[in-house]
Amino acid sequence: MRNASSSTGVRRRWSVALHLAAVLTVTGTLNRALAQNIEAPSKGQTVYVPIYSVLRYGNVGSAGSPDSTLLSVLVSVRNTDPNNPIRIVAAPYYNTEGVLIRNAVPTPKMIPPFGTFELFVELRETVGGSGANYAIKWDAATAVSPPIIEALHSRFQAGYSVAFIARGKVIAEP
Repeated sequence: MRNASSSTGVRRRWSVALHLAAVLTVTGTLNRALAQNIEAPSKGQTVYVPIYSVLRYGNVGSAGSPDSTLLSVLVSVRNTDPNNPIRIVAAPYYNTEGVLIRNAVPTPKMIPPFGTFELFVELRETVGGSGANYAIKWDAATAVSPPIIEALHSRFQAGYSVAFIARGKVIAEP
């Protein structure tokens, strides 16, 4: 025959073991999601996208500045949700000093499931500079898989070519 304190101790150990198993299960699920780079659904975000419309390279010359070349930039907003549209609310474009140049999306634009919306910075555009950026704001009626927002920078000409991608970073959620 067991006494009451022995029975209470067994129940406590089982309770602790069950709680620990639940924590390990949740932690394991979260770790697998993080390892697979699965983002949590969202109803909207503001995404900072770096734009390098001027690329500086080489050594500093006698004029006191490095060589530079202009790049064109294709900004791609890809709706990764298979069932729901998203809406681009605004896309303010800022120069190196953080001064607003323009809002590239003056009226909201819908992107259908698996659809893509693009913005383009021309090769001849110099007002952005080497530190230009977009702050793209999007939203959705329901929580969706967040979009992929990237900027493909390129310049192709005889003698050399340059191409690279800069990925956006979430800076705010509503």
